[in-house]
Parts: sequence; structure tokens; C-alpha cells
Amino acid sequence: MGGDKRNIAVRFFGGAGNYTTVLEECCHYVLTEEPELPALLEWVKANTRATSDAGIADRLRFLEAIGLLALDEAQVELTDRGVQWVAESDPEILFDALAENVRGFETLLEALFDGPKTDAELGAAIAADHSEVEWTDPSGPAQHRGWLQSLGYVERSDGLNSLTESGERLAQRVASGLPALERGTGYSQSELEAAFDTSFGSYIKGINPRTDDDGEPAYIIVKAREDGPYGDDLEGERFTYIGEGVPSKGDQQLTPANGALVNLAEGAVVPVYFLYQPADEDRLRYEGLVDVVDAEYVADADGDRLVYRFTLERLEIDDPAEFAALADSVVDGGAGIENESSGTDAGDGGDADEPALTADEAEFTATQRRVRSSAFAKRVTTAYDRRCAICGASRESPAGTVDIEAAHIYPKKENGRDTVRNGLALCRLHHWAFDAGWLAVTDDYRVLVADRPDLEGYEEFARLEGEELTLPDETEHRPHATFLAAHRERHGFESP
Repeated sequence: MGGDKRNIAVRFFGGAGNYTTVLEECCHYVLTEEPELPALLEWVKANTRATSDAGIADRLRFLEAIGLLALDEAQVELTDRGVQWVAESDPEILFDALAENVRGFETLLEALFDGPKTDAELGAAIAADHSEVEWTDPSGPAQHRGWLQSLGYVERSDGLNSLTESGERLAQRVASGLPALERGTGYSQSELEAAFDTSFGSYIKGINPRTDDDGEPAYIIVKAREDGPYGDDLEGERFTYIGEGVPSKGDQQLTPANGALVNLAEGAVVPVYFLYQPADEDRLRYEGLVDVVDAEYVADADGDRLVYRFTLERLEIDDPAEFAALADSVVDGGAGIENESSGTDAGDGGDADEPALTADEAEFTATQRRVRSSAFAKRVTTAYDRRCAICGASRESPAGTVDIEAAHIYPKKENGRDTVRNGLALCRLHHWAFDAGWLAVTDDYRVLVADRPDLEGYEEFARLEGEELTLPDETEHRPHATFLAAHRERHGFESP
């Protein structure tokens, strides 16, 4: 939170939950009449219950402080942000104005995301989060809540405040710390730096990975230029994008930027913002979120050098918080589409909370399926520390790609679920062998081998019989007996 933010939000006119109705009428008056300040004071007196010039002036100065009005004795005007809010009636525009200039709004959303709260509990959360300003105003939390009520993000019943459906979506965006850019809109570098709260240096590079406070990948910005040196083919929903490294430098290398996109192709899951810069413009046009579906290290079109060629696919999702929510839903017990109980250790042979074997894929859009599939791969390979559960290997190619894949225990083609407990991290050989029916796993996590000594390859696999799997440390990430039993039955293994 910026140190220059106000400590309290001043309510506008009307009761809690009605602030924006009166504010919108006021802004329409300013937009159409372009009044002098005394005329605006008289309008407020005539259209609200306000009678004090000092009180009205205080509220108008608040609107100036959050960037909606420009006050001048000669004339009062709406700012660009004020015009945008009135024109679009988008509550997030006003929320961003409040959150950027007043402490506590984001804290309040995060507190309510954990469950309903009283005004007093919201005040305690704000005081704890902003101890540096010694928050003591007892009316502050109610004023914050009143604004969020009027924006449709909070509802109140019997003294308890809770988030509406749109409030939950906004809270997810706030928690992600990522901006929701508007597809098709052009942004200057300074506007993008303000939105992402970062500096890109003298210019925005082609691939910009960013990490969070814990050093974990947070998001990636990918930029393409119409007059760029790489000849990217950007047409269609799925298109190619050449990695970092100019032709004069020879073969492209596995730089951190190229590596970030390689990791996404292998199953890492973070939002990727795609920006496009026309040849005759300085502004960058936001093209939406994309997914990295493939990465190849191949000769370029002229055959002169090796390049990283990425296949990107446009996503239907505009909001990175929605992307994050879909990805998080893959985790057992997550508050998303899966929302299953993780049950107890699969080694006990089953439990009362036995998970469903399949998912209803008809419920999901193509984008949802794509995001969930990528998230599944990331969750599974991470849970197993990117090592094969059967042989423990983690081979790496000269280009830096790791030979570890996320295998569905009950297959995806049969609508097997994208949940960690229906997954195994396997090297390519053992992934093939597991899917083909050479290998299976007992409920106590020992390898079974198909009894086919007449087939080539049997001797290689036979030595794995009875070997224990290398498992995740977290019990809730280990395979569930329901999926293991279904895999054994599908490939004709007798119950151990």
C-alpha cells in the first residue's frame, strides 16, 4: 500500500449501499452542465439531504483525491477516470480508484473472502494490516463496507457482511495481485508499469517473466512487434512465437526468459499476458491471455541457426484471477470446479469419501479444460519433485527440458479427473508402459508388471515388480486407491 494513501474513506451522500447512485447522478450533472463550484454545491443541497457547505466540500475533495473530479472555482470537471466510470458503469473502475487512494479496501475484501465478518471484525483486520497509521476511526470500516455494498460486492444481513458472487471474483483478483487488462486496448509503457506495479527498464522486452515476493513465478508478459526481427506468425487462435535471442548472436540459448516459456509448455501454470505493438505505434495493444502448448528447439526458417519456437494458444479468459481460480481448482479440496474431499491416505484401501472416478467434461469450456489440463501437469510434476515415481529419474535434455510427464492414472480419454490424486509423475518410458498396461500400482504403492514373458520388453520391466513408488511428502497428493483400482481393472491386473 502506498504511503500517501488516505486513512479513511469518506462516504458520499445517501445511506450505506446507496453511495454510488447519488454519485453517478452528481457526475452526470458535472459532465453535462460543466458547473462552477458554487453551482455544484447548490445542486448537492437540492438533490440530497446535505445542508453544510463544509461537509459537501469535504466530500467533493474526497472525489478529487480518488481521481474522479477536478475542482476549480471557475469550473468543475470530470477527470478521464470519472468520464470512463460514468460511460461504462463498471464498478471495478470506481473500486480501483478507491483502492489506489485509500487504505483498507483490499484488506476488507481479503478478510471477507475468508468468510462473513461484522464491521468490528473488518475494522480489526484493517488495523492489523495498517498498523503504521494507527487506525482508530470506528466509523471507517462501515464507510468502506458502504462503498463495497453500493458497488455490489458486499451484502449485509443481521449485522454480518459477506461477499456477493461478483465480490468473490474481485477478491480473487485482488489476492492474485494481477491487473485485469482490457482486451483490444492500447497501453503505454508507463500505464503498464502502473498496472503491474513494476518497472520494465528502458523498454518492454519480448518475454518478461515476473516472480512474487517468495520468488515463485507470478506472471509473464510476452510482446510481439509487427516489425520485429523474428517473423512470428501471429494469425489464428493458435500461433507461433520465436524465443529470445537476435539473429546476430547465433543460436538462441536457454535464457531465463526462454526457460520460463519452456516450463509453461511442460506444465507450469502462470498467467501469460500477450501484447502486440503495431509498427507505427508506441502503445502496446493487449491481445488477452495465452497458453504455451508446445516448445521446440529447431532450425529457423532459413536453416541458419537454432531457435526456440513456441506454440501459443489464445484463451477465452480475460481475468487472470479467473485463470488462477481454474488452476487452483485442480488441487484436492480447492474452492473451484473440482471441490472434492481429498479423503484419507489411499494406502488404506479406500474411505467413506471416495472420489468420483470421472469428470463431466460437458460442464467445462474449451478454455477451462485447457487451463485445468495445464494445471494438472504442473501440480503433479511439482508434487513429485519432477522425478519419475517408478524409477526416480529426472533426465534433462541439452536444451534444458526435463523428461518427466504427468500421467493420469484413470485415463483422460475416459474423462479421468484432473485431480492430483489421479496423477503420477513418470518418465516417458514408464508413462508409456503405464498407459499401455505393462505396469500398474497396488494400493500400498508397489509396482505390478504384466505377466507377459512372451513379449519383447518383459525382461526390462520384470525387474520393477514389487518396487515401491517414490511418493510426494504430502499425503493428500498421493494416488487414491479408487484410481489405482480402476487402472488395474482396466488392464486386467488381478487385485493384490
